[in-house]
Amino acid sequence: MSRSLQIVGAGLLGTSVGLALAHAEWSVWIADADESAQRLAGELGAGSAGWSPDDVDLVLLCVPPSSLAQVMAETIRLYPLATISDVLSIKTEPQVQAEKLGCGERFVGGHPMAGRERSGAVAAQADLFDARPWAICASGAAGPERVAVVEQLAIDCGADPMIVEARAHDAAVALVSHLPQVAASAVAGQLIGANPVAMALAGQGLRDTVRIAGSDPALWTEIFIANAGTLAPLVGRLAAELAGLAEALGGGAKADGTGEGRASTDSGRDVDKTIERFLDQGRRGFAQIPGKHGAPATAYTVVPVVIPDEPGALARLFATVAKAGASVEDIDIEHSPGHPVGIVELSVRPDEAAGLVSALDADGWSSH
Repeated sequence: MSRSLQIVGAGLLGTSVGLALAHAEWSVWIADADESAQRLAGELGAGSAGWSPDDVDLVLLCVPPSSLAQVMAETIRLYPLATISDVLSIKTEPQVQAEKLGCGERFVGGHPMAGRERSGAVAAQADLFDARPWAICASGAAGPERVAVVEQLAIDCGADPMIVEARAHDAAVALVSHLPQVAASAVAGQLIGANPVAMALAGQGLRDTVRIAGSDPALWTEIFIANAGTLAPLVGRLAAELAGLAEALGGGAKADGTGEGRASTDSGRDVDKTIERFLDQGRRGFAQIPGKHGAPATAYTVVPVVIPDEPGALARLFATVAKAGASVEDIDIEHSPGHPVGIVELSVRPDEAAGLVSALDADGWSSH
């Protein structure tokens, strides 16, 4: 059954939704206050640029938190029968705004757990939502048919819809989305004015840690403020744990800065235990992250392969992987600055590792 959608906001998420629906049974319009962004989204194939002349099945608000109330008021006037949804990463406040505007029974909040550190229509991707959770937060006032149209949108974008209460959602994303942004920005901020030698030694671990620090500061400021009540205690707890680590590290160094003989003292052993507990806690937390398709986390064997920096190298490597019958669960590529080779780390199930290594050796790959 064909449905109609009006997207408001031609940024990363709005344009990506339009691109994801390009081959689905949706008639899509995409509008933006910035005419150049609206035009670009249309040219990319995210929908007809501008506003639908008729009422639509669904309006999707892809605007910053500070603009939501105004844009919601405009769209409920333009489209008096449409279901209204949004993509904000906080869900309590949009629901409150909808109730204030008298459209609570038409509003079904949504939040696709997908994004990039880049913003704008130029960063949009049709597969951005593939196999990603799409939280749907409906109040008791919204009818099942309105919830169903938002669920269908998520499914047609390739996402997995997940019904969750708004406050529970906001508490969850504070921990798994907003706090990581805090941590990444904190680490990246320490790089300002760093010694060039340090930057030359930077490896993939640093890049993985700070990747999301490249996100839009203005947008994240609004998100932090909107979810401040839930985020503040988490930031406080993180700060306290880091302060405890800093104190332990400071106590572990001798006055001359060498730290020699520290472990032979009772205080030195206490310091070691404090640091080890901090690191072990991180490891145990990491193990809580679900594995593929939400299954329990699985330990994989990592097979590093030296790969030349030349066209077609990755294709040849994966041809060997396919021939070995191995299923790659994850992949990391680490470049060697100044050298014409890099390292590809292939994560596979432990029972597949030996066969993969044999196949790689047979095809002339250097694996370790």
